[in-house]
Amino acid sequence: MSTKPRQSPFLTRSTTRLACRFAPLGGLFLWLLGLPPAAAAQPPTTVGWIERVKLGADGLVVAAKLDTGADTSSLHAENIRWEIRADGEWVAFDVIGAAGETVRLQHKVVRIARIKRDSGPAQKRPTIVMGVCLGTVYELTEVNLTDRSRFNYEMLIGRSFLARRFAVDPARTHTVEPACGEARRR
Repeated sequence: MSTKPRQSPFLTRSTTRLACRFAPLGGLFLWLLGLPPAAAAQPPTTVGWIERVKLGADGLVVAAKLDTGADTSSLHAENIRWEIRADGEWVAFDVIGAAGETVRLQHKVVRIARIKRDSGPAQKRPTIVMGVCLGTVYELTEVNLTDRSRFNYEMLIGRSFLARRFAVDPARTHTVEPACGEARRR
């Protein structure tokens, strides 16, 4: 019995020729979406599994573990206080930076995340949208707030932030410094 791999019925010589012929239209499609064509082909930046990141417009720097196994990002928050405002639920909370300074932040809650844990029942956490700077990349991303005091790092950066922009090298740490300047997006 032959173990010859089966060729996909969709990848014939004629479909490959068509794909090559219409490849320039991919750039037009990206342009229509407001993305530069080079953004699609840009290789990911290699970073270490531990990096320093800058949070939002306040520019507070915290130590972060980059975790490709986590979907979303989590931030250590203390003294979380819920507020009901005309435009929805908000949280005010304290974050301690890498230099030991404490900053009080306020953000609108966008959803309540249900986090599965190895031990015990699922935990419900307030989730906010916050700007995060890693290297030269600044991106608004969902961050859930929790008590991470038993962990070594104030923040955990998940796949939703890392995807398509970063490759994490588990043998390296502190490869980039946050250098986003004015809240740039990539």
